[in-house]
Amino acid sequence: MNSSATRGPVVVVGAGSVGRSLGANLVDHGYDVAVAVRDLTRPVPVGVRSVAIDGAGESADLIILAVPFDAVTSVVPRLGLKPGTILVDATNPFGRPLPDGTGSGAEIVQRAAGDQVRVVKTFNVLGAEHMANPQLPDGTQPVLPVAGDDADARGRVAGLARELGFDAIEVGGLDNAHLLEEAARYWGLIAFGGGRGRSFVLVAHQR
Repeated sequence: MNSSATRGPVVVVGAGSVGRSLGANLVDHGYDVAVAVRDLTRPVPVGVRSVAIDGAGESADLIILAVPFDAVTSVVPRLGLKPGTILVDATNPFGRPLPDGTGSGAEIVQRAAGDQVRVVKTFNVLGAEHMANPQLPDGTQPVLPVAGDDADARGRVAGLARELGFDAIEVGGLDNAHLLEEAARYWGLIAFGGGRGRSFVLVAHQR
């Protein structure tokens, strides 16, 4: 449902399936959304603006990083992120070796962004098919863990995720990000190894 007032802005970095789906969901909820891309001619969802990657973070205090993990260290420094910016890490280092002493891909994102940027890990544990319209036909919502060291940033992102239709659950600091990345692999195990397909999603029912 579209909001009567435009909110935001929110910058989504990357126009792949995750970036396009989240961008469409944000627009549907009344947000002013820009997608930062290398190629400004690349198609983006209706209602979304394309902007160049360089300096894209200067116009918003909430950025969603939805690029291939291999691009993180080259893309993030180009965004021009301001101190206090919330950078939502939706990436996964599938099959990518991490440097010694590094516990998660989110730590790589934090290093690339700098200490004054507030990194929050989420939107990484399910397929892009669930991101434009998360609610399932029976009314349940996909479970979405949210991890981040800054409690205010983590709470803000969790609130946004709930607004977008997810069952968002705050799960502590960024030192838990490796578990979210393992959860993404678990989703893939059931979706592909278990034959459930990409339409499979985890929900948090309680007895």
